[in-house]
Amino acid sequence: MIPRDEDEVVVFIASKHTSSNYRRVLWRVTREDAKKICNDPRTSGQRHMLCWTDQNIDDPTINRYIPDTGAHNDVLRDHDIQILHSARAPQLPAGPR
Repeated sequence: MIPRDEDEVVVFIASKHTSSNYRRVLWRVTREDAKKICNDPRTSGQRHMLCWTDQNIDDPTINRYIPDTGAHNDVLRDHDIQILHSARAPQLPAGPR
């Protein structure tokens, strides 16, 4: 299957010096929005960065949604990001494609 910008992906926190067997997922967004988020220099620092993936995004043993603290609200607002799912919002079934 050819990846499309409108495909859903998860954005998660990758931390240095931390190893776990799951992803700390902040949001589910489109691939296009994930690229905007993760390419913004405000989403990385010395100890962590935001990353995205389209692999195993529906697997609850790998993906654990964590509450959004609002630390990246400016990034979301500046890029007009639409959050499709987060820890605060109920997960909705995917619509027809």
